[in-house]
Amino acid sequence: MSWHPDEAYDDAALQREEAAEVLTPEAVITRLKLAVTDAGSQAEFARRAGTSRSRVCEVLSGRRPPGDAILAALGARRAIVGRQA
Repeated sequence: MSWHPDEAYDDAALQREEAAEVLTPEAVITRLKLAVTDAGSQAEFARRAGTSRSRVCEVLSGRRPPGDAILAALGARRAIVGRQA
């Protein structure tokens, strides 16, 4: 949800907000595995995503977190999530 500086939250504005799904690291890996399968290989997924096959392999093995190119190819993005007090 967006922050509206004038505190003008109306129903129409709230209906336009994009819904977000919070993914666990495990869910991102699962999505990556499916995307690699759909692409036919790690190399083909990497080519389409604009990254290297070795980076895809490192992410799948848990040695490195996914970078922006992999996240974008999965339809995801990095976010900062705060805890409620």
